Amino acid sequence: MFKPDVMLNRITDIDADDLKRERITTIMTDLDNTILPWNSSEYSLSLRKWLNIMKMANIEVLVVSNNSYKRIEKAVHDLDIGIVARAKKPLPFEIVKYIRENKMVKDEILFVGDQVLTDVLAGSLSGVKTVLVKPIVETDEKKTRVNRFFERPILKYLQLKDKNLYWKDSLHDRK
Repeated sequence: MFKPDVMLNRITDIDADDLKRERITTIMTDLDNTILPWNSSEYSLSLRKWLNIMKMANIEVLVVSNNSYKRIEKAVHDLDIGIVARAKKPLPFEIVKYIRENKMVKDEILFVGDQVLTDVLAGSLSGVKTVLVKPIVETDEKKTRVNRFFERPILKYLQLKDKNLYWKDSLHDRK
């Protein structure tokens, strides 16, 4: 449940060709510290370029966040990206509801986020593949700092049990 399928340095390390090989058609991604810093609406040029590549490859990108629609929309207003607000992560109900209502196939979805206890758990409970990315900035909101305190030992334990669970540069990176 807490174990991501892959750990990547950043979301932009996800390659469209790799996704096509895996038959992934949709990326559900967290907002804060996954596609932009939690305390800012400033996103990188590399994110915009990556989103354009995903669009050209017909891979839909959706922000799935516990934030309000207004907060998410303000942050991504000039990006071509879908929004699922008030997702109540780590609970899977809103995600599963969205998948069902939009007639999506779970095997074709990749859930990406920077937290084990919310994003990876929500993706796992929803029945989709998960990718854990490093947070964009080192600082966090107070409530997120609590999550990080508990997720560090969980991640260390998982990495001790699985030598293939390490930070990678691509979905298919192997040591």
